[in-house]
Amino acid sequence: MGIMKDALLKAGLKATAAPKDAKAENEREKIHRKKITETIIHQEQRNFCEECQQVLPDVELYYHNNPTTEAEWICVKCADRLKIADICRQTAQSDTSIKKMFRREHGATRPPSEIKVVKTSKPKGDANGNR
Repeated sequence: MGIMKDALLKAGLKATAAPKDAKAENEREKIHRKKITETIIHQEQRNFCEECQQVLPDVELYYHNNPTTEAEWICVKCADRLKIADICRQTAQSDTSIKKMFRREHGATRPPSEIKVVKTSKPKGDANGNR
């Protein structure tokens, strides 16, 4: 056995530490799931309009009863075209709303201070007008 060890040392391989030490080198710090969710913010702002399928800076969440669409995250242009009132708007999170440039053509525009997010569950189903 000594001859093999000498040959390996001559070839440039060196002896490793005990198996416990090698295992300790490969162990990583355990991250608890709660710690991950506290530090990472998922999707702080939404900017994808579900109606026209475009990325726009004026997308907001609307809870509406319009039977022609099931989209909830809608841009201002689509909300005006679908005649969805600004009373149905649930968020003020878009870039244009933050910069106070959010303006509706169909009806009055509510100021962001009036919008309070209410956690309600809107039923998802067929948009056939008989909700």
